[in-house]
Amino acid sequence: MKARKVQFEMRNLRSAGPLACWTSTLLLLASSSTLRAQQAELTGVWRGESICVQQGTACNNEQVVYYVDAIADHPDQVQIRADKIVNGEAITMGTSAWHVDADHHTVEWKTPRQVWLLSFSGIHMEGTLTLSDGTVVRKASLRKQ
Repeated sequence: MKARKVQFEMRNLRSAGPLACWTSTLLLLASSSTLRAQQAELTGVWRGESICVQQGTACNNEQVVYYVDAIADHPDQVQIRADKIVNGEAITMGTSAWHVDADHHTVEWKTPRQVWLLSFSGIHMEGTLTLSDGTVVRKASLRKQ
């Protein structure tokens, strides 16, 4: 939640009384704490595979390594650097900020053309790459090292 919005909400709550203000402060802190805990759960090195869904296309199955780092001032995001392994060598495909959805245990990276959506639980992460027209192109399955 952005600081300006929090300040506005807190100002409105002060007029509702000290109990309402205190309760809302605790809820905001708990939400931030949950996001930070999930951010910490995601941080690390994840290895696995990215498999093409449609056969007979230019798509190639890949062994992948994702390096996940926390973003200090953004508990609802992580930075992921995605590498594919080709002939034993790591080739970086890109690095970007992904949105963390604490309620659904997912991370998501969107562009106008595609969406990566991965769900995570413990040391397992899996999901799909879907094009804007709804076509699922890849399925990924990773394990935290």
